[in-house]
Amino acid sequence: MALQLMTARLILEDLTEEDLPNIQKIARNPDLMRYVLIWLEDDEQIARFLQRGIEEANKTDRTSFMLSARVLETGEFGGLTFLEIDPEIPTTGEVGIILLPEYQASGYGKEILMKYMEFGFDTLSLHRVFGKCDALNSASARLMEQCGMTYEGTIREHVWLRDHWRSTRYYGMLAEEYAARKK
Repeated sequence: MALQLMTARLILEDLTEEDLPNIQKIARNPDLMRYVLIWLEDDEQIARFLQRGIEEANKTDRTSFMLSARVLETGEFGGLTFLEIDPEIPTTGEVGIILLPEYQASGYGKEILMKYMEFGFDTLSLHRVFGKCDALNSASARLMEQCGMTYEGTIREHVWLRDHWRSTRYYGMLAEEYAARKK
């Protein structure tokens, strides 16, 4: 069954074969990929990534939600999003968002992140939802803070990411913190 999550201005929905050019657009933009810890460097990697998203959408015991973000009014592709449940800790989910430049700094990221927290806590009954970002990506850090996530720490220079050693900042929210915010 296809998944759709609605925000005020967006539809988050399962990836389809038609999303290949959309993912290519993201993967081929070095400014977008600069901080992303996913390797989509050639057509084969991009196709495998898309295929994984499609296969996950068809599982009954789904733990990965790789969704496109589409503008509600126009259906235009605005970005790629995900919520992945940790197979080692099935009460924990990681969220991520990559928006095309024309959809950044417009509040879409906040809508997506808030919807994923609602979905993770209210629908999937997760105990913890977390996000991570490159320490150089201040916009992502600011988004997670604006959505009420708590800074949990930084892993320093743990992986080479295209042009720099990546230090990763972690942010998280617990179910009881989310419940308290809803009141």
